[in-house]
Amino acid sequence: MSGQPGLVDCDFTLALNNRTGKFFFCGDLIAGSKDLIRKVYYWRLGLDRLPTGLIARILGRLAVVEIDLRVRHPRTLPTFLSRRNRLPIVFTDPREVLIHDLRETDIILCHDVGPLTHPAFYADGVEQIYRAAFDRIAAAKPHLLFASESSCEEFKLLYGDDFPYLGVLYPPIRFTSGSSDQQPVTSTRGKFFLSVGSLGTRKNQLRAIEAFGRTGLAEKGYSYVICGGPEPGAEHVIAAADRTPGVLIPGYVNDPQLLWLYSNAEGFILPSLLEGFGLPAAEAIHYGVIPLLSRGGALQEVAGPSAILVDPRDVDAIAQGMHQISAMSGDEKAQRLDQMRTSIARFSTEKALRVWRSVLSQAASLHQHADASPSTSL
Repeated sequence: MSGQPGLVDCDFTLALNNRTGKFFFCGDLIAGSKDLIRKVYYWRLGLDRLPTGLIARILGRLAVVEIDLRVRHPRTLPTFLSRRNRLPIVFTDPREVLIHDLRETDIILCHDVGPLTHPAFYADGVEQIYRAAFDRIAAAKPHLLFASESSCEEFKLLYGDDFPYLGVLYPPIRFTSGSSDQQPVTSTRGKFFLSVGSLGTRKNQLRAIEAFGRTGLAEKGYSYVICGGPEPGAEHVIAAADRTPGVLIPGYVNDPQLLWLYSNAEGFILPSLLEGFGLPAAEAIHYGVIPLLSRGGALQEVAGPSAILVDPRDVDAIAQGMHQISAMSGDEKAQRLDQMRTSIARFSTEKALRVWRSVLSQAASLHQHADASPSTSL
């Protein structure tokens, strides 16, 4: 057995091509468990610090090329990193299991299984990559952590529950505070609803825009502000916003602007068709904004039953929910928010680190007592 007992390695290739919530979530977990992690890998390089600039772009591109080759031509590449006596590896995304060999003592952090259950919401080739990754996971039976109970249950429906560990690691929620940090979004006037998240089919903004148009609230001075970068289907969302009075897409907003939007919105609108966790909904609750969310799944799991919950495919139900928020009394808002803030109190950095460190320690302990032969090979 090689390597220092009681430690694991970590693959953080995710950081090379991603600066979304996943990146910050995993970065915080790694920073809070350095005493348990021997080395952090970015693609095939174990580095002491996160690569940036040109180096990060090169490594990220090499990782994408290798993964693509392994999915499309699995027999063309030799086994580069199949180390027989290596430590357990904690993977910050299932995709990276295609780079390494995989064993039962390894740990996979699964943010969601959307590429398998809703492939149309993702770019071409994403389903093929994640199907290959999850098939390998199903064969090797490693430890698995999910960002929500909803994602865990979706995985069980696809691959069963015959794994040594299936757990939930809720992403910790970090909030910015202080009115001095706010910067108004000058294109916004009067009362407004707010959506935060990628523009596209998955977030269901097309139905939300149609619902807002049906409410007639624009004629009463309301607007609907949608913030987020593009993903598949964004062009249709932008076109719908252009032809619907009162809908604004301000483009990129910085953190002070986002804080101002949360602090001044009348309601938060996210009738999403797919969520791995639903961080923006928790942010809205924290800042005192009543959310309208999809019934069932991760969003309801985050907010609890006091949110305005709707069938995300029912435009009339979304419109009715917008009306409900616009007419809601201050007392009702306060009562609902108190209940929802109790729900999101579960998602703290301390609790996430406690779960994370426990699973890392368990994997390292199992490695010390196990035969170091790989569960599967490239």
